[in-house]
Amino acid sequence: MDGVTRGRGLLLAVVTAAFAAACGSSESAAPDSAELPPLGPVTAAAPVTGTPTADAARLREQLLTTANLPPNFTALPTRADAPAGVKQTAPTDPAECATVLTPLGAQRSGALATAAVQYAGPSFSSIDIDAASFPNDAVASAFSDVQATLRRCTHYSGADATDIPIDYRVCGFAPPQAGDAVTAFEVRATSDGLTLHSSVAIVQVGSTLAQVAVTAPEPVDARVLSDLTAAQVRRLHGVSGP
Repeated sequence: MDGVTRGRGLLLAVVTAAFAAACGSSESAAPDSAELPPLGPVTAAAPVTGTPTADAARLREQLLTTANLPPNFTALPTRADAPAGVKQTAPTDPAECATVLTPLGAQRSGALATAAVQYAGPSFSSIDIDAASFPNDAVASAFSDVQATLRRCTHYSGADATDIPIDYRVCGFAPPQAGDAVTAFEVRATSDGLTLHSSVAIVQVGSTLAQVAVTAPEPVDARVLSDLTAAQVRRLHGVSGP
């Protein structure tokens, strides 16, 4: 699995593992049938000044480490880029929804630098963070394009590596108060009555957009996403502490 499919790939792996565990239980989780909150209004990017980051290694160093995360999260190895011609996303219906949760630099071309990290936690939880630095005049369109895709993909379907069907629903989530501009959403992935929740913030810091995703079998506390997003913003501003 390559860096481009990092977000969806880890989510699919978590779905598969959680589903396999649920099959061994005498009880099955009930489908999440409650009405989902709508996506919030489209957020406009803030004006950008200054020089964008063009150094991928430097951008990688600005992403959160285990020192910034809740206990019991372990860093996963960095994945190599896929060779040319290799399929980079699992198919979905509609097809464009395969990009939901993929790194921002893969969703929108033209990034000057990209970086991503992923962490596995207890009970099928995970934290995925990626960032992409864009030319100053491309930040606004990159931010709006990602949000437009979400609005076209509020309900889509796919499958895991073993062809187990997965139903995806995208809904609103309370956005953190961080960065120059921020939006948030939730992806609920359901397979055979088991639902995993991925709560995601996309935050602008100057010419950089960062995506912070927390996935767990239970709804993610908004404070967890808020704290992680704020910590990521501080790192992008050069503050290295928690």
